Amino acid sequence: MKISVQTYRATDSIRNSLRKRLVSSRTLAVTIIVGSFILLACLYIWQRVYVLNLVREVSTLEKEKVDLKDLLKKTEIEVTELSRLNRIEPIAIAQLGLMRTGTENLYTLTPRKVEKKLEGIDEVVAALKKIADNLPILNETKASTDSIFEFDAK
Repeated sequence: MKISVQTYRATDSIRNSLRKRLVSSRTLAVTIIVGSFILLACLYIWQRVYVLNLVREVSTLEKEKVDLKDLLKKTEIEVTELSRLNRIEPIAIAQLGLMRTGTENLYTLTPRKVEKKLEGIDEVVAALKKIADNLPILNETKASTDSIFEFDAK
């Protein structure tokens, strides 16, 4: 136990003396200031290089954007040119054997409504609605009119 206490005291005294020498030394303060200055200079240079790379990348992307807009305009003009009727009509007649049709050959197609598959009470209600739609409507005046015509027919 005495050995460990003596070792602790020795190492503690060395640490304290080293700390005192470093703190009292003027070179430590100068070293910290110079190191901080060098670190800040490196950060500044790195920031400038990074910003310059970003500027170069942005200018490249802007040039590419202008090129793509130009290509889009050229493509739109080409589509307009190729879809002209006076260009398509001769090709349709010559190569495909198509001809203009009259109004008597035109038909309008309407899609059929697909009925939902009903189950249970919904199916019963739908069936009753169909039956009610086909039942004759009878009101008082029609009933009285029908009874008059029945007597005249006899």
